[in-house]
Amino acid sequence: MTSRFAELLPAVERAHAATRLVIPRTGCQLGASLLALELGRGGEPAEYATGFYSPAPEQQHWWVEVDGLLLDPTRDQFHEDPFAERHEGHYERTGARPATAMVYEAMMQLRLHWSTNRRARDAIKEVALRYHLDVLRIAEPLGPLTAVGP
Repeated sequence: MTSRFAELLPAVERAHAATRLVIPRTGCQLGASLLALELGRGGEPAEYATGFYSPAPEQQHWWVEVDGLLLDPTRDQFHEDPFAERHEGHYERTGARPATAMVYEAMMQLRLHWSTNRRARDAIKEVALRYHLDVLRIAEPLGPLTAVGP
């Protein structure tokens, strides 16, 4: 494991744990947005990447890239270790956004789950508090959510 990967691994572990509180098996958009948000707030040049991962080439997937390292906190949905630097499949990146755009993305993901999964609401509150996101805005009825700053 490279020292740079090892340095970023605790953030991957936190994003994985937070995502699994809300979504048991998938949740790549949420996991990647939380990870990019945390890394960006810490001054890392993180990108929220989207594309496809070869074990599920028909399914869009999200992950984070930092300094050429690929971090995927929900790789376990493909029966792979999300905490390992190496991965079995091939990632095909089709787009990316900077970590600075992740407050909005993370809030939208949590808001979507708030409205569709009442049983996850306590977990969503916990995740929102961990990542310093506005729980009241997440709990608003679905409709347009205006962009918020970093």
